[in-house]
Amino acid sequence: MLICLVTYIALYVKLVYIFSMSLTYQPNKRKRAKTHGFLARAKTVGGKKVTQARRQKGRAKVSISK
Repeated sequence: MLICLVTYIALYVKLVYIFSMSLTYQPNKRKRAKTHGFLARAKTVGGKKVTQARRQKGRAKVSISK
């Protein structure tokens, strides 16, 4: 009986965790482009370094695109 109760509690905790985590990421193309896009990278020194490093490495995509 105790093992069954512990199993149900563990399952409940896992389900609560899964459903609370699923609400974290809300996709939005415009916000993604504004945050991770080429122009956002070009505005900062660190972003320029990221772009340069990706070009040097030979990445097909330097930043996200539509």
